[in-house]
Amino acid sequence: MWLFWLYEFLGFIAVLLLVFGYCRFRGIGFWLFIWKHLKWVALAVLITWLGIALLCRVDLYNATHCYFRGESMRANTKYSIFLGECQVETPSGSYVPIERARALPGSSHHDSDNDSDSTNEFYPVN
Repeated sequence: MWLFWLYEFLGFIAVLLLVFGYCRFRGIGFWLFIWKHLKWVALAVLITWLGIALLCRVDLYNATHCYFRGESMRANTKYSIFLGECQVETPSGSYVPIERARALPGSSHHDSDNDSDSTNEFYPVN
């Protein structure tokens, strides 16, 4: 999510730099231009932010889905834009992909011998 906000901040800076460049080219005072055309500058910033949000909509949806999935599991989750997957925090503090996690964090499914004795053959208890 921090990457999305970085893009939004860079878009805001880009709009301000374009306005500053225009003012320098035309020989107009920067703050005077901003004050005189505040509505249009604000509209340009809003359009830039909406454009960035539109470009990042898939990652925003996946991050929101991952957040609510973590809330329903009562676990800490995060969405990795680089890996494109939702990750859940393990008891040791590391994050693993939520689709490949064996048991939910905080549950005792990985510690107990409920109904399956066949798992003891693969994971013997010392």
